[in-house]
Amino acid sequence: MAWVEHSINATWEKSPVQNAQEIYKMVDKCGDCIQECLQDEQCKACVEALNKVDTRDQVASYRTIVSYESEILKNFSYCILTQNNVFGCDADVPERPAVAVGTWGGEPITRESARQILVAHLDDGDAPAMSKKTPVSWKVAAGANVAYDQFPDQNQLFYAAATGTGMWYDPVFRVETLDGRQVWCKRHYKVRELKEPGTFRLTVLDNGVASDERWTIMGAAADLSWVVFHYAGAARAVGQRYLGGLVCTPDGTMPDAAVCEGEIWPVLARAQIEPWDLFVVDNSGGEDVGLPPLDFYRKDVLKKKEEMRTANVNV
Repeated sequence: MAWVEHSINATWEKSPVQNAQEIYKMVDKCGDCIQECLQDEQCKACVEALNKVDTRDQVASYRTIVSYESEILKNFSYCILTQNNVFGCDADVPERPAVAVGTWGGEPITRESARQILVAHLDDGDAPAMSKKTPVSWKVAAGANVAYDQFPDQNQLFYAAATGTGMWYDPVFRVETLDGRQVWCKRHYKVRELKEPGTFRLTVLDNGVASDERWTIMGAAADLSWVVFHYAGAARAVGQRYLGGLVCTPDGTMPDAAVCEGEIWPVLARAQIEPWDLFVVDNSGGEDVGLPPLDFYRKDVLKKKEEMRTANVNV
């Protein structure tokens, strides 16, 4: 579920006066970024392509941005949308449905166990005993969001920050660009624990647009053969709010029918998500796309951890 409260396009509904005011503010606040973008063929082509896309179509919008993404485009978007909110957009993280934290193997989820569930199968020192020690924490098997769950090969990496406070979440997923290329996309979310164990706040700056999300661990198998996450988020700069649920497994394969019907479907039902709401994720790996850059961000965190460890030993 996703919806748009405001429009970043010039429309008759906003009136010619408001459209003119927005254009004036855009030029006044971000003139240098606009000039740089229009002088760059790739950035200019992206703006032209986005003008042809309905902003409610998040898949088409995202594919367009990924097809042309660059530092110039990121600066352009950040100045207009996030830094100056030229279009006066606003959106809050949805509060409904209220989703309760679940259990892990029948036991209440604590702060410590919640972090272990996130790290899960990643080959990491913070992983639980039953971890499969793979290059990823989880792979998304199915999801309940018509936009975000359309992207194939969704790898999830959760790991502790170098300082030991907070965590990072790196989704690495495949996107088909407008010209038919298969490319890997990667993002780097900051993860903060919320007051209730098993709930987290995730924030990211994606191509100049900030997103704020609340994640809830709805349930997990005792052996971590599956986990169900619920998320509610908002991209305030473009007036978008969204909801979704994820069924994740170590290899991205859905559990068998008995497990789904007896364990997973009842968990999803607590978030008003039915089996027919799910989109099964294509985890085939794609062709001519190469290996996913899973450690793109994590390698720097691991390096910093090692430097800090060495410094403490030498003290």
